[in-house]
Amino acid sequence: MKYVSSIFSILACSLFFAQQQQQTSTAGTFSSEDLIPLDAVTVFSINNISLLKKVSMDELVQYEFMAEVQSELFDGSTQGKTLKESGIDFDQKLNVFYGLNENFEIAGFTFGIKDKKQLFNVFDDFEPAASNIKGVEFYRSYSNYLIIKGNSGIVLRVDPSYEKVSVITDSIWYARGFGYFDDGTSEEDEYEEIDDYGYEIPSNSDIEEAENEVIEEEQIEGEMDETDLLSKNYWEMRDSITVELQSKYMTKICDDLFVKELNLKKQDPKLAAQLLHTSDGIFYLDNSRNFRNSRGLWHFQTLFPELFSDMKDLYTGNVMLGDIELKENSVDIYFEANYGESLGAIYEKLNSTKFDKNVLKYIHESSTGFFTYNINLKEGYNQAYDIIIPILSKEKDPRISSNVLMAELINEFVDTDALFETYKGSMFGSFNGIKKVKTTRIEFIYDENTFEYEEKEIQGEEDMPIFTLGFSTNRSDIPEKILKHFGRMTSRFKNMGSYWMVEDAVFNSVPLYIINKNGLLIFTNDEDLAKNHSDGYGSNALKGKRAKAAKSSKFMYGYFDWGVALSSLPREMFNTRQNEILDAMRGKTGVLELVSSDITKTKTKFNLTYNFDGTYDNSGKYLLDLVNSVYVLSK
Repeated sequence: MKYVSSIFSILACSLFFAQQQQQTSTAGTFSSEDLIPLDAVTVFSINNISLLKKVSMDELVQYEFMAEVQSELFDGSTQGKTLKESGIDFDQKLNVFYGLNENFEIAGFTFGIKDKKQLFNVFDDFEPAASNIKGVEFYRSYSNYLIIKGNSGIVLRVDPSYEKVSVITDSIWYARGFGYFDDGTSEEDEYEEIDDYGYEIPSNSDIEEAENEVIEEEQIEGEMDETDLLSKNYWEMRDSITVELQSKYMTKICDDLFVKELNLKKQDPKLAAQLLHTSDGIFYLDNSRNFRNSRGLWHFQTLFPELFSDMKDLYTGNVMLGDIELKENSVDIYFEANYGESLGAIYEKLNSTKFDKNVLKYIHESSTGFFTYNINLKEGYNQAYDIIIPILSKEKDPRISSNVLMAELINEFVDTDALFETYKGSMFGSFNGIKKVKTTRIEFIYDENTFEYEEKEIQGEEDMPIFTLGFSTNRSDIPEKILKHFGRMTSRFKNMGSYWMVEDAVFNSVPLYIINKNGLLIFTNDEDLAKNHSDGYGSNALKGKRAKAAKSSKFMYGYFDWGVALSSLPREMFNTRQNEILDAMRGKTGVLELVSSDITKTKTKFNLTYNFDGTYDNSGKYLLDLVNSVYVLSK
């Protein structure tokens, strides 16, 4: 049985276990949350107990999709076993984590253990490994580790960064008297070989830098047989270095967790507080460390350390927190974006604007889905300029200084008032179903006798989504000048009086319409809107509860009726099997709604709700029924 399959099987089950026990960690009690490594940047924690109050284990194992899950867990044969015999303690939370830094990538999950013997029916690929930490058991399957302390376990994998392994391997390779080794890896596959400033990798500076790495060449050679190193080819040596680095980083992680008793829950009060929530699941994302550890910024960090430090300070405290709750007829997700006061000052200025009521005129009351986005781009730009330019001005590098000078001159010479009056920052979009349209496409036919291609027009039909996208503007004269210019340059741009038409803009056959009215610049392929409602839908425009929600939702609001969207999809777009699956989903659909709160100097809140109708005891059973329907029809 494959390790990865086991992980996803357990996660698939646990995602449907989640709900509402008050689970607190008392002093001195060791739980699965205490095994989340310091290097984790993203954590998704599931409260296993509460769904079992809504969907019992006995009910769960009756679903057909569970037969395959259990078969995977128990190595192809359930032999009368169910998930209850997996040895997993569902009284503890399941915590999935991921992390990335300049040295390594880490991924895994922590969980509770009820019966160790039963557990190894699931993790039967793992073999015992030596442990030098008292009270901690190690098991290994290739590069994957299962570590157990008390009644909690962690499954993890550590992979050294490609760049670090390359630099160390190349430095040893060159030191042996060999030339540059082309590993055949494309730039797109791994990382940029030549940066924006023309530096090539590898170079002599990289070799010198490699000698100053925390893990030096001599240190690695001391841990491996030098005779073996000399006899290895490039790839064999690279594999050996990878294994050594994996061992070192694994040792560091285990020392932090089990010797120093340091973990992310203890290190970050925000995560510790979030783990105490009684919601069905929580998530945590540390964007400040994502910024620091971004591979695209490591070279920037080397070239401009002081500037990078200032930018890092700007992102300090940038953490995304959230809760997931499965209610009777809805699934609710609550986000909270936290950030420092400097970024918060920019976000506050962006939010200092009133809702543009004109957008509601162009959203039909029967619209399948729409969103509104409302910000003050001018105020946000000015605040960002005042905060970021002083940071950049401290950098003495001539390239940075030149860019700062250019930004300052543009800010002085360009009429920013006209720019931000043309696009204020607010916009909206809507989706109004699918429409069949006639299309013409060109097919090139090769003539083997004349060795030339001939063009042939092919008539057909396509299913086209009907969309509208609009932007708020106080300077409609500027877009009008641009449209008139294009009208003079090409016959495809036509002024139709109350709107503009761009011929053959969609599928090279269908026109795009541009409406420049009522303080809005609107792009749409909805012929009815352009020809009959260029001033808005009037009495058929969005109103009532959804219009009120959009107005009060501060800078962002979204609505999507999944049921109506599925019903509008033409059956001809899909084969028989796909239509059967869609038919099953059509009976189990609902409405998605995204609402944002006020932006403050320290946080912004979002609520994402999925409401559904039907005779279900709770949303847990609804989700299980939906998954099972799709599973049965997709077999």
